[in-house]
Amino acid sequence: MTRRWRGGGLAGPLDGAPPRAFWRIALAAVLLVGGLLSLGEGPVSRAASRPQLRALLVGGGPDRESNQVGIESNVRYVARVLPSGAKRTILFADGNPREATVQFDPQGLETSRAGYAAGEEAYSLIFAVQEETGEGALAYRAPKLPSLDGPAQKPTIARAFDALGRDLAASRQPVLLYFTGHGSQGDDDSVHFDLWGNSTPLSVRDLAADLARIPAQVPVALVMVQCFSGGFANLLFEGGNPEGALVDRDLAGYFAATAERMSSGCTPSLDEADYQDFTSYFFAALSGRDRVGRKVSGVDYNHDGRVGMDEAFAYVLVSDEDIDVPTCTSDGFLRRFVPGVDEEVFRAGFPQTLSWATPAQAAALQGLSRKLNLTADDRLSAAYTEFRGMGSTRGRARRSQLATTRERLRRKYQAQMEAEFPALRDPSSQGYADARKRAIRRLDSLANSGALADLLQAEEDLQQAREQPQYTLRQTRILRLLRLAKSVILAHRLESAGDQTLLTRYHRLRVAEERSLL
Repeated sequence: MTRRWRGGGLAGPLDGAPPRAFWRIALAAVLLVGGLLSLGEGPVSRAASRPQLRALLVGGGPDRESNQVGIESNVRYVARVLPSGAKRTILFADGNPREATVQFDPQGLETSRAGYAAGEEAYSLIFAVQEETGEGALAYRAPKLPSLDGPAQKPTIARAFDALGRDLAASRQPVLLYFTGHGSQGDDDSVHFDLWGNSTPLSVRDLAADLARIPAQVPVALVMVQCFSGGFANLLFEGGNPEGALVDRDLAGYFAATAERMSSGCTPSLDEADYQDFTSYFFAALSGRDRVGRKVSGVDYNHDGRVGMDEAFAYVLVSDEDIDVPTCTSDGFLRRFVPGVDEEVFRAGFPQTLSWATPAQAAALQGLSRKLNLTADDRLSAAYTEFRGMGSTRGRARRSQLATTRERLRRKYQAQMEAEFPALRDPSSQGYADARKRAIRRLDSLANSGALADLLQAEEDLQQAREQPQYTLRQTRILRLLRLAKSVILAHRLESAGDQTLLTRYHRLRVAEERSLL
């Protein structure tokens, strides 16, 4: 039976690094080699000789009602901050630049389904929309993206990877793979990236096969911000199997949420100044400007004149004020190969842990400590005790499972209603209003006869689960602190273990994660 690391608890993948001594030696070696190489380059600058970035941006929900403007904004923002001259491919929603597929809230107000009749409530639930008329209505428009190269579906994604493989056959031109949208969990705890048209979602195994089309020597940065995205850290292993052998490729991945947690960012709000999500903080740190042009500084924690992806990740850990608990590929590596029981790991003193951290990790450990008002040397043990008293992460996992079940049933009944009333597929069609009325009458009779019992029960179960105590921002920050600290400690143990083959592979991964993407 395949064993999977679990992203929601402390035993999940964490961010780790070698001690400072190694990085001083490594940096000196890099500078020496770089200086020797530059002797043969003549007057050509490093900026001029640096390979141009290639980017594949994939975004959109599985359907129009789940394709919020926040997702489109993510694609547009990342496309905007790419280096000048970067070649990009954008796959978004249905791929049609003129189709009104982007959902937004023109007034920024929320409406409630309270007071609906059984049929109206079922219709609202099944089609995942609020009333089309009246205050707080959600609206739809065509995408506002710089270009659109096709839909976010498996065939076009596979073709995009084929093109990358052909173009980079004899190249080390770096690649950015960015995914933004919705994620789901399978019945076997596997994770997926949901694709347009409610088609078969993209699994970790699917993306592993796509990645295999890119030459192994090509540096690949993978950024995924959907719910449960941390499960894709298993791309470090053959076939995406968490028990498989390590792949021999230059891959570094950053993810908005661990494999059992949901992430923020799928909002219909048009006000980008208020966005609180992984994309906003990560790419603001890398580019030096946030979504609305405000300057972001102080992220060059090792003072080498650039911002690496590891530094941007540390910035997210401290700055993000939403539910995100991000993770990265080195987290998955450490959890796979270095043993460590939480109770024992967190007995380490904070000053000692800090001494083992990279500059970026040290900045995050200290920044989170300040925000949590933790100052004692035994703060990790104290934070772990507080975290355990907050309740089990099983509550979060149960909510995720219930949400997945509800979504599966919603899509099933949506397909049935659209088959019976085809005009429902196009709210702008002439027959939509009449079809909606007839569908509500039909659903009302079904609901009253018990035919929709599974869907309505799933919705009730989910609402009850959501009424249970949720993680507060403090709880989320404690989890980020503990996960990061555990990674630092496990990385130190790896350094001390003496397995040179494993250690060399880990150092290679860390170098990839510290690359300056933009």
